[in-house]
Amino acid sequence: MGPAGTGPLGPLEPGEPGEPRQRQGTGRDALANPDFRRIYVASFISNAGRWMQTIAVGVLGWELTGSNAFLGQLIFAQLIPLAFLSLIGGGLADTMNKRILLTLTQLWQLVFTLLLAVLLLDGEIAPRTLVVIIFLTGLGQGIYAPAFNAVLPTLVGAKNLTAAVSLNSVQVNGARIIGPAIGGVLVSRFGFAEVFFVNAATYLAVIGAVIVTSFPDPSTRRRPLRDRLLGGFVVAARAPQVARPLLIMTMFSLFCLPFIGQLPAIAETRLGFDAQSTLYGYFYAFFGLGALVGALMVGTVLLNADKAVVTRVTLVLFAGSMAALATVNSTATGFAAIFFVGLFYFAVPTTLNTRWQEHVDDSVRGRVAALWVLSFGGTVPIANLLAGAVVEATSLGTIMAISSIMAVVMAASIRLPTGPRVGEDLLD
Repeated sequence: MGPAGTGPLGPLEPGEPGEPRQRQGTGRDALANPDFRRIYVASFISNAGRWMQTIAVGVLGWELTGSNAFLGQLIFAQLIPLAFLSLIGGGLADTMNKRILLTLTQLWQLVFTLLLAVLLLDGEIAPRTLVVIIFLTGLGQGIYAPAFNAVLPTLVGAKNLTAAVSLNSVQVNGARIIGPAIGGVLVSRFGFAEVFFVNAATYLAVIGAVIVTSFPDPSTRRRPLRDRLLGGFVVAARAPQVARPLLIMTMFSLFCLPFIGQLPAIAETRLGFDAQSTLYGYFYAFFGLGALVGALMVGTVLLNADKAVVTRVTLVLFAGSMAALATVNSTATGFAAIFFVGLFYFAVPTTLNTRWQEHVDDSVRGRVAALWVLSFGGTVPIANLLAGAVVEATSLGTIMAISSIMAVVMAASIRLPTGPRVGEDLLD
């Protein structure tokens, strides 16, 4: 590792003591790389399919049971694999052939998505069966998510890293707009099986792109299994500039995001429209549109802004938007509120993701990416499981109020320290 404030990839982000400001590359610079562009487009197609399936699964679960608790169980089943597989996925991303790893995990998800589609051809499925298949599909995503999060920035170089992270958030949220809108139309006009068949086909886009893309060779040297699985924890423990964004994201996911699993219930019980209607698809798409705008802001007008300030301000604005959503009772105001909830909600993780990515090199990026995925995947499923029970014991307003209050508390207390870019030498 170089002297304080530098690293193997050169000068760090703006604002570090004693270091000159480095001009960050733009989205156009990142997209000029054909490998990045190919994976980026394929991922957008696949994510659109995934968001189609996400909205369909939520609506299907609500139609089958009418239970807030069951909605929480579905989110738990979908995301809990991230909690116990992300460390394996991150370790594999640093040490394994990336083409093989990404292809196998996509094939796994394709198979179980097809199984769900076939089972729903007659329009019926047992709630327990739905939970099991969602869980099995999530096993593939549990390894794929940290691997993909670590691989994408390595295709563009350090200068374009911030732009690449922001662009990835943009495509995720662009897919969040298109996917639910298409999913809502397909569910209302055809049925659930058609949504899952279409999603299964979108996995082929990623598989095709991965097969023809050149990925960097693993930059880590051979290490004990403990370092390969738990190295991210060691890096975070020894580098607060890496640990703090992960901790903030964990708290944000735990206390502020349980509302996501309850969106079908919010639509029906507070805004007065059917969660199986096309209108709900548009409602979810407005949530995604807000998130898209938030990600775009981080990657453009806020590209060189102080990330600690951006995080604090967006947390406060998220709290205000969530409070507004908790009080509206009409479709028009509900659409406006969910747009701003999405905008300020996704600006937070986009900023924090950029922050830790700027402080690690490629030798440990996969293992730290595993902790990033864990900060979401390990907390949101637990939070949604608990939130479902809390809603049934109290009301939807309770978890929405908790989200707002905790966002303000976090905004008042967070700190994002700076430091040098760190790598595998911290494991010695």
